Amino acid sequence: MPTFGVETTGEVGAQGELPIALENCADSTLRRGGHSFVRKRLTGGRHSYRNYLILILCTAIYLVPVMRMVRIGTDEGTLVYGAVRIVQGQVFARDFFEVMGPGTFYWLAAFFKLFGVTFLAARICLFVTSLGTFILMYFLSQRVCGRYQFLPALLLVGAYFSTIWPMVNHHVDSNFFGLLSIALMVLWRQKSRNVLLFAAGAVAGITTCIIQPKGILLLLAFIGWIWIQQRSQSGWWLSTLRIMVGYCGVLGLTGLYFWSHGALRELLYMNFIWPSQHYSKVNVVPYALGLRQYWSHWTIQPHGLPWMVPLAIILFVPYLLAAVLPALVPLLGLPLRADNLRPQILLYWLCGWAMWLSEIHRRDIGHLVAASPLLIILCIHFLVEYRAKIANSVLQFLAVCAGSLAAVNLLLVFSAPSVHTRAGNVAMFKKAPALEFLDSHLAPGTTMFAYPYSPMYYFLSGTNNPTRYSLLVYNYNTPSQFLDVIQTLDREKVKYVLWNTKFYATADIFNFAPAAKRSSSSLILEPYLESHYRVVADFNGMRIMERKVNPNGDQR
Repeated sequence: MPTFGVETTGEVGAQGELPIALENCADSTLRRGGHSFVRKRLTGGRHSYRNYLILILCTAIYLVPVMRMVRIGTDEGTLVYGAVRIVQGQVFARDFFEVMGPGTFYWLAAFFKLFGVTFLAARICLFVTSLGTFILMYFLSQRVCGRYQFLPALLLVGAYFSTIWPMVNHHVDSNFFGLLSIALMVLWRQKSRNVLLFAAGAVAGITTCIIQPKGILLLLAFIGWIWIQQRSQSGWWLSTLRIMVGYCGVLGLTGLYFWSHGALRELLYMNFIWPSQHYSKVNVVPYALGLRQYWSHWTIQPHGLPWMVPLAIILFVPYLLAAVLPALVPLLGLPLRADNLRPQILLYWLCGWAMWLSEIHRRDIGHLVAASPLLIILCIHFLVEYRAKIANSVLQFLAVCAGSLAAVNLLLVFSAPSVHTRAGNVAMFKKAPALEFLDSHLAPGTTMFAYPYSPMYYFLSGTNNPTRYSLLVYNYNTPSQFLDVIQTLDREKVKYVLWNTKFYATADIFNFAPAAKRSSSSLILEPYLESHYRVVADFNGMRIMERKVNPNGDQR
């Protein structure tokens, strides 16, 4: 794996601290008499910009083909179409119902405003957050890892794919802004510029607007870290105050915006009260749910052959690592107790656990991967610090696994055929005949309701959802919300409904939401659809329903 130079400024902080590069070198190399190595690392700062340019170029080359992928049955449809609603003048919480924070919706809507409501604009947004995330991973690992500085970012690239990425996703966005706030704290410690504290607090506030627990826990981690480092000094509270001003400033402006649009009460209900009462009903899942799929995909017929088992092991390791990190990292760090007390390592510990705890409301493999960025960096740091032959072998094996997985993911992307949609050309692993039907029979702007969960069809077909809900699932949504949808369909005389009749009949729903079960005696929307709509097309359970017409010519 390539090792990039560490950026140095040659400055000493206001509190007499060593420059960050010198501190890292002193801790990790002077103990073994590597004075020439120290001088090499300190003079490597002049190559820092070149290293970043190489990193940005290589990452961008990898990202561009990956950006074309679309998977219809994911949260991306909810976020993308929600951003379309905002561009059309609707207000989050007031005009449509989503339990995700408003941050990603408005972040993506800004790109739609700049570049138009197209798939390209959505992918420009995803490209920015993806590239930023991987650059920040390198920036943060560079400060603590003497070698294998690019490995944490490469591991994240591999494990991100097919879990929460490549797609517009609130976990991806919150990680980008969360890592940015941590990087600002690292720079503040290095440069002692108070404006960086305001900026770190403000970016943590943005993170809160995307995923509430992540931003809140990062704020507490920052405050705790500052108190530990400066508790013996009288001015520690000023540093805390500066962070709080930036953080509360962002939240205050956000609250003022929604209050001015008559949506503040609904925002608090949707993002805090409603999830506490309903989210866990369908989202309590076994730890690392979905991990087995990444193994079986390569080893079970017809995809797998006996000789593919070694390859399957290599491709499986990054996902397995994400699952075991919460136990592995403390075990690796235990023998290096003195190292854990270093200010930068302590910051990574506090923020790493903050990010991990913010994602365990649903403990499937996708959320565990989203929770892992800083724990990955700590894992690589500890392995590098051991400097034993076995530790180096483990690092080399991880590098092979991460690089192989990233390469295979890229090959899968190239194998996906291109599909033309009204939003632009996309790549899909499976054809979507229902989308072709919508494009040929529904004009852009036509109202159509997708049930129970296929919001990406709205965006790709240019149609509109007349209801407030992109997701309607039993034991998750309330009976009153089902009745609200029926009233809207009846009032608006919505002509078409896209009904995925296999949503509850396949194993996917139980992986997605194990408690989202239904019984024939508790059905609410299905009897209405069967009595008021007729099937005009059926694509393997994906039904296109058209509203029935009464004998007098009126729609029912």
